[in-house]
Amino acid sequence: MNTNFKDHFIKALLHFLYNYFVYFLFVVPFDLWKKAVVRLSEQKSNGSINITKIKSQWPFLSFMKSFTIDFLIDGFILMSYVTAPIIAIVAGIGDGGFLGFLFILIGSYYAPLGLSLFRDIVQLSILPIKKFLSWAKKPAQYMDLKIENK
Repeated sequence: MNTNFKDHFIKALLHFLYNYFVYFLFVVPFDLWKKAVVRLSEQKSNGSINITKIKSQWPFLSFMKSFTIDFLIDGFILMSYVTAPIIAIVAGIGDGGFLGFLFILIGSYYAPLGLSLFRDIVQLSILPIKKFLSWAKKPAQYMDLKIENK
């Protein structure tokens, strides 16, 4: 029984150390960046950020939602890795020195985490609006209306 607990303890410890210090700190930001790149590429292929192709009842609201959440945030995630080396070099040459160079590289590497969290919070915050719009599109016979004959 004691050896079994020791084995579980070692497995649990290694699992935690790997997932926190390797996976979360080094793999997740890059995977989020790759997912944003793929989503942007698919948007280009689908033409989903084109207001003329939107067939919803509220085309401008649908466009603004797609533009801000699906395009801009993914675009900022993409550009965080593209522009970071240039900005870091400029900061390193300027007054920032090596520490400025290093901070910009580290900050830009973790930028997809913060931007993805921001996107998820915005999507959660617009859920009540989406629910209301879904409810408003229902025909009157399917709405929960209490009609009494007097």
